[in-house]
Amino acid sequence: MSQGINLTSSAGQLRILLVEDDRDLADLTQAGLEHEGLRVIVAHDGREGLELAERDRPDVIITDLIMPVLDGLELIQRLFVGAPHPPVIAVSAVGSRLRAARELGAVEALVKPVEPRELAAAARKAFRRAHS
Repeated sequence: MSQGINLTSSAGQLRILLVEDDRDLADLTQAGLEHEGLRVIVAHDGREGLELAERDRPDVIITDLIMPVLDGLELIQRLFVGAPHPPVIAVSAVGSRLRAARELGAVEALVKPVEPRELAAAARKAFRRAHS
């Protein structure tokens, strides 16, 4: 895994990787999370999410579960193989997929739509739990 700069320690902001294929929703969510004081990078499918997770080493990953190329469940499976990984928060409108995400190791599973304030609070809580 490449060495990334962890801005959490240098700037006090959590680095979030948001994986969402709906570009309008991704833009709105990114803006909302940034308004809540988080630093956000966006991937539009699971494969891009894996690449950014390795390259940028985010503090928390928030992923949709139904996406093209590589869905969120497979993303979670691949993240949890081998190397240490950040906590993952799954979001979906499909309850059965949320249950599956929890079974695979997601620390939180939220039903869409999710307000940015709620997502930001979940990300901070997941980060604190992972580092306590």
